[in-house]
Amino acid sequence: MSLSAQQTLASLTKLKETLSGEVACPGDEGYDYGITRWSDSCVKQAAYVVFPKSNADVSEAIKFAREQSLDLAICGGGHSFAGSSSTEGGVVIHLGKYINYARCDPEKRLLYVGGGATWEIVDKVGMEHGLATVAGNVNHTGVGGLSLGGGYGWLTGRYGMTVDNIVQLTVVLASGEIVTANEKEHPDLFWGCRGGGCNFGVVTEFVFKAHPQRPTVFVTYLLYTIDKLESILNAVGEWEENQGPDEGLHWGCHRPGTPTLLIIYFYNGEAAEGRKKAKMFYDVGALEFLAHHSTRVPFPDYFDNMLGPASERATEELPSRSILVTSHLLPATVEAIQAVLQAQEELIKIHPALVRSGLMFEASPKQAVMAVPLEATAYAGRGSGVEGMVFSFYQDPSLDDVVRTEVRQWAKIMTEKTPFAESVGTSYANLDPEAASSDAAKVFGSNYQRLREVKRMYDPENIWNKWHPIQPAELPN
Repeated sequence: MSLSAQQTLASLTKLKETLSGEVACPGDEGYDYGITRWSDSCVKQAAYVVFPKSNADVSEAIKFAREQSLDLAICGGGHSFAGSSSTEGGVVIHLGKYINYARCDPEKRLLYVGGGATWEIVDKVGMEHGLATVAGNVNHTGVGGLSLGGGYGWLTGRYGMTVDNIVQLTVVLASGEIVTANEKEHPDLFWGCRGGGCNFGVVTEFVFKAHPQRPTVFVTYLLYTIDKLESILNAVGEWEENQGPDEGLHWGCHRPGTPTLLIIYFYNGEAAEGRKKAKMFYDVGALEFLAHHSTRVPFPDYFDNMLGPASERATEELPSRSILVTSHLLPATVEAIQAVLQAQEELIKIHPALVRSGLMFEASPKQAVMAVPLEATAYAGRGSGVEGMVFSFYQDPSLDDVVRTEVRQWAKIMTEKTPFAESVGTSYANLDPEAASSDAAKVFGSNYQRLREVKRMYDPENIWNKWHPIQPAELPN
């Protein structure tokens, strides 16, 4: 055994003895759980997976990785389409096993959430007190990645983005130091984490504003034949002109089989009023009307049952690999959608296994989002556009490169055929499958230079480099 191997073994033994949590190596119990991700295309073979139970455990894991010159990755919910929560041969700090709690202070209207929690537990704990925050659109998404990257949800129209609802963070830095970040303590770090992702450290606890939330909401899910595309676009346009702050809309085209259009409409209010507000979608003439999704639904349960390509992946019957690309768009055109669908059909003829390909658009009233100045947080995508997504779900790992290339091409087609699509701001960085190698200057726009300064202060050696890596600013002469 070489001296370096002896030193590594000694360091690992010391780490295991120090931790209140656990370490798993390949072949150990719990290792497979530690490297499993929402999309199998993001699975990488880490050398070590650390399951911390405390901030001190996280600190020790960071020190161990740095002593061994090993790559570091942080895993919360494991939903990153870029594989940012994975590392090949490095150390994963996996928060999901133990640091996955949520508790509510109803008097202060605050939610305290562990960095490894998913939104499901946050929704349910908050609603025990009639409170909620701006969570993700799908409740099995991890809190950490969505929150640090921006965060849109069904309550965005009323309360803005998830980053706008963060009031405090507990962060373990690259040095191993544990700090509290808020408007008064480490304010630069607090600013940078709200949109700058995992570029500054491991966030082990979030504190969110909690808002009064009614116990039931109105939801309708409608399916249409593809020939209704122009009528659906007209209805979406009518809705966008009259939308209120308590509404939300997802719509798009999905397969397998004959392409089918879908509408998912959300109203945070009474069912009778919701039906009136959704009238333009009923008037188009649905192929199918899912009654159990067109009524009053308990608020947390809606996120359990919301249908769509993301939540479908939660079932064992669906393909386990996925690639998705998103961009800000003005209202999509018939020409753009038809061009993407045609490109998808051509690919499916060559690779029938890619039949679960489609498009999805997410729209919510943007007044609350735009009311926050761009420079108030690091998040740089406060454009007025709709989030347009193209995606493919599949099983065969040999198709990874094909799918990645084709999905990028579909996104390019959509942008090129949507007037002024590039004028509405930066793409939503949370859904970029190329996040590990992206041009951070384009992602963060006018906020990038300040982010570089914050990076120099808190991670000058660029230890955290998995998600739109920010280059530390140079020291002044």
